[in-house]
Amino acid sequence: MSIGVLHILDSTSNKPRPLTLASGVLSVNDSNARSSLANLDSKITICDTSGLATSVAQSTANSSLSNIESSLSSTLIVSDTTAQSTLSSIESALAGTLSTTTTISVSKSSTTVSSAQMVVSGDFSSSSHDCSSQRNVTVVGTTTDTSSNIEIHVSADNSTFYKYGQNSLYPASDGSVGSNYEAPFNYIKVKYTGSGTATILIMGSD
Repeated sequence: MSIGVLHILDSTSNKPRPLTLASGVLSVNDSNARSSLANLDSKITICDTSGLATSVAQSTANSSLSNIESSLSSTLIVSDTTAQSTLSSIESALAGTLSTTTTISVSKSSTTVSSAQMVVSGDFSSSSHDCSSQRNVTVVGTTTDTSSNIEIHVSADNSTFYKYGQNSLYPASDGSVGSNYEAPFNYIKVKYTGSGTATILIMGSD
């Protein structure tokens, strides 16, 4: 069996050179390759250092997140003096008693149109009652003539009076009379249909 020698091309001299073994190890001397490997080693070292820096930054981020978590787990307090003052005023108003005041004015007046007046059939009361600003009137009184009715008469000008339909006062056995009427007219008085002594009071309200 023949044994040959392996040659390789020397890149420097551009000539073939035999390969040599030192203790069974192939030794290669290539300055360009060594330079490339050195650069690669340097880059790997820088990469590792960058990794360490990232670890430090991650630790800082973890600390910040821990602070945020701690803040959110406690009570969040917002201080706004203007808002608190306004809310306090609303609370006080709602806690108190809501009161409203309305004043209703009612106009009332009365006139004694006959005061112990001695009358005969056909006589009118000695005066009339002005109800031009009133909506309702009440006529009350007494008479000694318990058998005769007393007619209601009304007027627009306090000069010409007209009988107010079938409206009349009918005395009770004790001589008392009384009735209520709406007042679309301006003045009211009474007319007697019998003889006696009568006292008649007319009251009105709006």
